[in-house]
Amino acid sequence: MAIGRTNAVGKAGTQFSLVVTVETGSLVTATKGTRSVSGTAVNGSCVLTLPEAGTWTVTATRNGQTSDTKTVSVVDSYAVSLTFFSATITVTAPSGATVTLKKGGSTVDSKTSTGTVVFTVYETGEYTVEATQGGQSTSGTVNVVSSTTSYAITLSFVSDTLNENSWDTISEVSDAGEGANYWAIGDRKQVTLNGTVGSLSLSNFSTYAFIIGFNHNSGREGSGRIHFQLAKTALSGGTDVCLTDGQYLNTGSSAAFRMNTSNTNSGGWEDSYMRNNICGTSKSTTSGRIMGAIPAELRNALKSVTKYTNNNGSSSASSAVTATTDYFFLLSEYEVFGNITYSNSYEANYQQQYAYYSAGNSKVKYRHNSTGSAAYWWLRSPFAGNSNRFVSVYTDGTVDYYSAGISLGFAPGFCV
Repeated sequence: MAIGRTNAVGKAGTQFSLVVTVETGSLVTATKGTRSVSGTAVNGSCVLTLPEAGTWTVTATRNGQTSDTKTVSVVDSYAVSLTFFSATITVTAPSGATVTLKKGGSTVDSKTSTGTVVFTVYETGEYTVEATQGGQSTSGTVNVVSSTTSYAITLSFVSDTLNENSWDTISEVSDAGEGANYWAIGDRKQVTLNGTVGSLSLSNFSTYAFIIGFNHNSGREGSGRIHFQLAKTALSGGTDVCLTDGQYLNTGSSAAFRMNTSNTNSGGWEDSYMRNNICGTSKSTTSGRIMGAIPAELRNALKSVTKYTNNNGSSSASSAVTATTDYFFLLSEYEVFGNITYSNSYEANYQQQYAYYSAGNSKVKYRHNSTGSAAYWWLRSPFAGNSNRFVSVYTDGTVDYYSAGISLGFAPGFCV
């Protein structure tokens, strides 16, 4: 706040006027050493008569709150403005929830949410905001450092209907290992895809990810993870689909969903075109990859997973099965079928069949843009007995294989 010098002069050279602009009703005090002068603000102003020149410290109190402090060097009459600290915290919480604001363990205020609640705070520091309703509670913290900043926080309860939860809430439940206490294998969450994946352009394509496992193979792949797969066409019922492009069952530079750009499985899943150029191996590398087509909320909630696969290619040796770290991945033969027909048999030592498929759910998937047409869809396992093929799922849901350079259906998994 500005400190301004006035044109007035001191009274007889011994008394000086200090004009303080501050909220009405504030008690204003000016101190210099052992001297102190006080007055109450009326109509937004308080005039103090100081007995001598020198350096005076000015502050105000109102309703238990203390304003900022100003120091003035008085040689004649001065004007100064004082302000009280205040900041707002806007809480988005379910309507009807009781929202409580605390600081240092003490309750500052409590209100009932109408969808949002606004608290005004009068000092800096870390505040805890808690919402409770129907036996559920959730909380978060806000660090208030400035009166010129508006603070906001969103608190959500966990819904037993998966699709009603944000990806952030799903991730928090997953972190706690509580997913199976709220949801079931096969439950679905809407995902809207926008962007280009390979050569496939998607614009507001609404689809549904579904749960295929809770803490699946956690000893090897990581705990605190709910495993999903894309995709289904509806929140209930509907059709199981995979993404297919205009070059489905063909090769060529515009073929999006091929395992490699030529008919080879050398380097296995780890070095494949599918893993590096369609799935992507980083949250920050998005161009042309499924990572760039998903909503930002889902991208932020994604968790990496350790997957074991034959990363040699045609090898049948146990040493060929090694680990990769993935965000999006194709499922393996064993993860879908629970047995090995064409892939390296040692993959089974490091993998588990997903609960969704061990429960007997269909392995048949249809083209996302032609839902009456069953599709071949890729698995990440190389055909161990052949150097140019990867394992796939046939249109009738049985295990099969295809040349690596052919574009088939794309049905990736991911973890939150």
